[in-house]
Amino acid sequence: MKARLAILVVCGVLSAADRAAADEDDLAVDANIVTGIDFSRSIDAQESELQIYGMIQAIRSPEVLRAIENGPHGRIGFAVFLWASGAYPELVSWRVIGSPQDAEQASTEMLLRLQLILDTSGRHSIGSLTNVSGAMAHGGEMLADSPYASKRAIMNIVGNGTDNVGESPRWKRDALVARGITINGVVIGGDRKIAEYYRQQVIGGPTAFVLAADRPDEMVEAFTAKFVSEITLDVRTKLSADPM
Repeated sequence: MKARLAILVVCGVLSAADRAAADEDDLAVDANIVTGIDFSRSIDAQESELQIYGMIQAIRSPEVLRAIENGPHGRIGFAVFLWASGAYPELVSWRVIGSPQDAEQASTEMLLRLQLILDTSGRHSIGSLTNVSGAMAHGGEMLADSPYASKRAIMNIVGNGTDNVGESPRWKRDALVARGITINGVVIGGDRKIAEYYRQQVIGGPTAFVLAADRPDEMVEAFTAKFVSEITLDVRTKLSADPM
């Protein structure tokens, strides 16, 4: 009887371990990617649409979906938030993207939440100034709170201006990179000074890069190249996509 009980206990332990391993595998992704979209006063309605349009088209593109599917887990953790100098509303809360259906659902959620924000609190709740370091801090908090396990944490900061709220983003950048987070940038417009500012103050990590976009097609291309590079760690993709 004791022998049978011991066997049952061992089997129970093994079953629990197997379940834990399965649960952990279910939560594992190839990368956690969070993107902060500039919604400050310097961003006009057209530029707001430019960012959202570029993001939606990119995550639904065959290139990005193929990169995701070819990963060891075949999925990524994905989240998007708005930033300025106030609140940081999420357009897409943490979710897994591993299929065209996942990408479509994320796109729909992004548009619905954006419209809800504009209809209820409007842009004023997000602030008017450009708090780049605040956006980076919030992105770091979101990565720390991601429900998905991954050895790779990536933050994208999209914007068109320099920080005009507080400290230089460089200090926050260095702290985040020390935690193993890679920070990439997408600069809206063709201002080389802003691109250089992002290069010197914002981006960080061994594979970090800055992309620039000024038209809808350029934004889609920039986001697509960025996601493919981040998902696959393809340095050649990064270099060929970086016009700066």
